[in-house]
Amino acid sequence: MEQLRDSIESRLKVVLPEDLGSSLMDGVVLCHLANHIRPRSVASIHVPSPAVPKLSMAKCRRNVENFLDACRKIGVPQEATSAPNPTSPGASETPLLVSVTTQTPPPAWQIWDLIGSSLIHILCLVLLFVAYSWTELT
Repeated sequence: MEQLRDSIESRLKVVLPEDLGSSLMDGVVLCHLANHIRPRSVASIHVPSPAVPKLSMAKCRRNVENFLDACRKIGVPQEATSAPNPTSPGASETPLLVSVTTQTPPPAWQIWDLIGSSLIHILCLVLLFVAYSWTELT
């Protein structure tokens, strides 16, 4: 459990409360962890606000469901994501969190993404030039 705590704290650069289960209960930290590993894997995270410091159970449940969906997108095996209650890590839930925390974030960009994007931009510029030249001739 301490290794899990250290992994989450070092990745997210946060300090979690002593009771790890209660700090993961609302799913906010879990969703941020998934987004750290694969950006935008959780599109919306319900977070407490100063006006409403405690999330409703429905919002907590939605955060956890979003986290589990993100785990599947990241590549965590289906068997690991079917734990009964991932918000209170015990013996059966710890493998899911360990599996997620051991995933490595993808590189910020891939060379093929850069080349493909550049080619599309060049193609658009050439098409614009041809269209402009054609309109000038007619």
